[in-house]
Amino acid sequence: MTFLYPLFLAGIAAVTLPIVLHMIRRHTSRRVPFSTLMFLRSTAPRLKNRRRLEHLPLLILRCLVLCLLALAFARPFIARSTTADPVRVGQRIAVLVDTSASMRRTGVWDEVLDETRTVLRGVDPTDRVSLMRFDQDTQTLVRFEQWASLAPDRRASIALQQVAELSPSWARTALGQALVTAAEAIEDDEVSRGNQVGGQRQIVLISDLQRGSDIDALKAYEWPEETKLVVKSVSPHETTNATLQLMTERSRLASSDANQPPRVRIINSADATREQFQLSWADADTTMDVYVPPGRSVVVSAPAGAQSSAAQRLILTGDDHEFDNSLYVAPSVQEPVNILYLGEDDPNDSKDMLFYVRRAFAIDGPLAARVSHRMPNDALDLADIETAQMVILTGAVSRQSVPALRRYAESGRTILLVMESAEAVMALSDLTEINDLQIWEADVDRYAMLARIEFDHPLLASFSDPRFADFTRIHFWKHRRIDLTPIPTAKVLARFDSNDPAWFEVPIGRGALFVWTCGWHPADSDLALSSKFAPLLYSALEYGGTLANRQAQYAIGDTVPMPARTMSGVDERRIRKPDGAMAELEADEQAFTQTDHPGIYQTESAAGPQQFAINVAADESRTDPMPIEELERLGVFVGATADPVVARTEQAGVQSGFSEMESQQKLWRWVIVAALAMLLVEMALSGWIVRSSAASEGEQP
Repeated sequence: MTFLYPLFLAGIAAVTLPIVLHMIRRHTSRRVPFSTLMFLRSTAPRLKNRRRLEHLPLLILRCLVLCLLALAFARPFIARSTTADPVRVGQRIAVLVDTSASMRRTGVWDEVLDETRTVLRGVDPTDRVSLMRFDQDTQTLVRFEQWASLAPDRRASIALQQVAELSPSWARTALGQALVTAAEAIEDDEVSRGNQVGGQRQIVLISDLQRGSDIDALKAYEWPEETKLVVKSVSPHETTNATLQLMTERSRLASSDANQPPRVRIINSADATREQFQLSWADADTTMDVYVPPGRSVVVSAPAGAQSSAAQRLILTGDDHEFDNSLYVAPSVQEPVNILYLGEDDPNDSKDMLFYVRRAFAIDGPLAARVSHRMPNDALDLADIETAQMVILTGAVSRQSVPALRRYAESGRTILLVMESAEAVMALSDLTEINDLQIWEADVDRYAMLARIEFDHPLLASFSDPRFADFTRIHFWKHRRIDLTPIPTAKVLARFDSNDPAWFEVPIGRGALFVWTCGWHPADSDLALSSKFAPLLYSALEYGGTLANRQAQYAIGDTVPMPARTMSGVDERRIRKPDGAMAELEADEQAFTQTDHPGIYQTESAAGPQQFAINVAADESRTDPMPIEELERLGVFVGATADPVVARTEQAGVQSGFSEMESQQKLWRWVIVAALAMLLVEMALSGWIVRSSAASEGEQP
């Protein structure tokens, strides 16, 4: 017999109450009138022990009543099994193995392999299992269908063979996306199996669960209530982990001093047990001692190093884990940015647009940009514009310049056409090769404002933050209206409150033509006086790849923009990886994605050689454990962490099955009936005892 609520059995202890009452019961003497005692002989009184149990059958009945009441409240039932294995229902288990860079810490990977083997060997033949590995991406090694198609005695060995071939990568930890992928895989398997009911759904996560894990993907995902996450946490024996990061300073982008030592930030983990570290260049004798308390960081200038390829790597020593102790530093691009401005503006007149362009790209600014001015009627050739990173047009251009401008855009560059007047439609028609474009001056009542802005576009993505997304303070006194029906490829990026296009993009080959229907000189708008003006121009530069090509520092897994195809048609581009292997880029590829190993990469193309550095992502160095509450806060149902796969049944499921059995049997009703029967017998017996005592006392003289 089993009890649904066994704690109520503690009520049996109440049987001591009638026993105590029986033992301390007082016997009252009845007064009997008597004439005199003088003729009786005096004798000493005999003591009689009253502290003994009397009326034993009555006591037993009362104790039984209390015991039966306790049994009734405990809800007894008889556990029955319908099969040989009463709790064995096949489960769906997705095993997630973390292979990110943080798993390279000393001793961690061996624990991962041991935990994975334990989990795979502990599954039941009725379970459906999927094995996945994840870092920045999630890869399925064994699918549910593949597991089910294998013989039960070969499943674990096949999966263990896949595990043996795994090794930690250098990528960051996209934990949130991995959990979403695993949860969706379980649901997809249920759908493919006809929504079969029964069985638990589990995701077994084998990871160090470090604080730098990316869990943002869970914010937009509704976690299934039936899916439970089981965490098999692994951790190193030594916890000190220090890392170094390059400090990016705007002033260094334009600096011509290549020998200036970089500044680096050294960060020590919060659970560290060491505080003293050493910083040096590879293959250099100079060493710098650095003191960093646990959980703190310091910024220092790197020691002077030799000008060699080995000197491009800074090394930090003194902690327990080496995976993030190297910082590769590539030389920054020193070439100036060239902006070609075609218009009849006076650069010294504050009423013209060129005046504000030159101040936005000041020569002493962070990019050391140089603005070249040419008249729109000047005939341009390839040599005139090939070195320009962006071209700004303010009106019509000579017909001789149109082929060169189109080749410039087709090579992947950016042209900004500002429709300062209705005559600019000729330049738009020539560049897009679309005739019959209609444009006219808009009727503006006082001023117009921007109403609909596409912040998803790369040109405006930097303004998507709510702190910078307010364009309502920019007033436009004049603007041009245009019918975009003849240009089906045009994409409107912003509209005025009258629904007229304000900014739109027209693709030209691999490049883009941005068209603004309003200028920024004071006669048209106060855009040039706004804090949005300079960032908009810099975004246009970045959209054309200019700023990206100047960047020299990236993290593992980042996409690196490649130099645009040259206007002369030379498209061969190759990248030499740190291990010496060469990666070829196709003509239509604009980015390099094989950034899977830290080191110095070198681009070889017609634009000239360029180096960039790939380092371990900064978040991977945040190795102190992440509280499990972070996942629970995002809706993830986290279960016990002991060994849930070996334990074949969940406690909640067992309790639910017991409840169903008890409700069907309802044995408590019969227990209550027995208690009532005992109570009736007790009442009859106690009444008989009282009557017998009264009768015996009445017979006394």
